[in-house]
Amino acid sequence: MLCQQCQQREAIVQLFKTENGQTHKIFLCELCAKQTHEVSFIVHPAIVPEFLQALFGFNPASLEQPSEVSCPKCGITFSRITQAGKLGCSTCYETFETQLEPLLRRVHGGGQNVGKIPARRGIAIKCLMEERKLKEKLQVLIQQEAFEEAAVVRDQIRQLEQSKEGEKHDA
Repeated sequence: MLCQQCQQREAIVQLFKTENGQTHKIFLCELCAKQTHEVSFIVHPAIVPEFLQALFGFNPASLEQPSEVSCPKCGITFSRITQAGKLGCSTCYETFETQLEPLLRRVHGGGQNVGKIPARRGIAIKCLMEERKLKEKLQVLIQQEAFEEAAVVRDQIRQLEQSKEGEKHDA
């Protein structure tokens, strides 16, 4: 379709003009659209970038978000990680630490990986973990000067140590 104003070039802009309550369509070429002072117009989606650049000297690419940080080792971006649901490499943990920490806390229920205990050696490992927790608790109670509670925890630690020694003699 030819431009309805100059009748020389192909119309690429569809302008809706309302006068006295009646709306009229006007089809314009790029040059005539530049010269009009109307602001309410619709452009065919395929030519939007070229049209905006020609009309306003505007580059639509400049509106895009600044380039997203990517992992220096594998090149993956955080938005890609959230889409894929997995990291690209071990360096991603360091690169996206600030974004990953709240996500991992929400998924895993905390910031510390406690792992799983193997079935064969589970009892011994559980005893070691329990003893470590009790020793930490004992230190906190001593610092708080809660000596009666500390004595109870101390006795629990001794009991665990004695049960471990009893198992060594049985083996």
